[in-house]
Amino acid sequence: MKRTLIAVAVATGMFSGAQAAMAEGESYVGAQYNLYTFSTSGLDDLEPDGLAFIIGGNLNENFQIEGRFGRSLSDDNVTGAALKVDEHIGFYVKGGMTFADMLFPYVILGYTKVDYEFWGASIDQTESDLSYGLGADVELGSFKVGLEWMMLQDKSDYELEGLSLNGAWRF
Repeated sequence: MKRTLIAVAVATGMFSGAQAAMAEGESYVGAQYNLYTFSTSGLDDLEPDGLAFIIGGNLNENFQIEGRFGRSLSDDNVTGAALKVDEHIGFYVKGGMTFADMLFPYVILGYTKVDYEFWGASIDQTESDLSYGLGADVELGSFKVGLEWMMLQDKSDYELEGLSLNGAWRF
């Protein structure tokens, strides 16, 4: 219950900030290709991939907020197990600094909920956790591309990491 209240409070604050950002014309939408790495003891790493929709906006020149909603494109199999990231929802704050009017390296912090389809071992179907990572975006006019690494979930019995390539259009 406590985690749900925290998640609702964070989401409400982020969407309120997104409305302010949209009023200034600093919003963006895009897509993100994700290569997930699921690590747990007793199994080789599972690496399904996925695609996410991104919506976000600038709070100021150093901070952005983002919401991401995605699904798997495929699952991954190892002997005795298979994994598919059925649904991935996250809300994040990105903090960084712009260099040469086009490069925005950043750190990212937020909350991620993942709905798994897992065969061969027992984990809960839906998990959520605090997420953190780092990345960089390159601004090319109203288009931006980026590369990002993120620890999506760091539980006691497994980890879910993501390596992502994204593209977005500012409006």
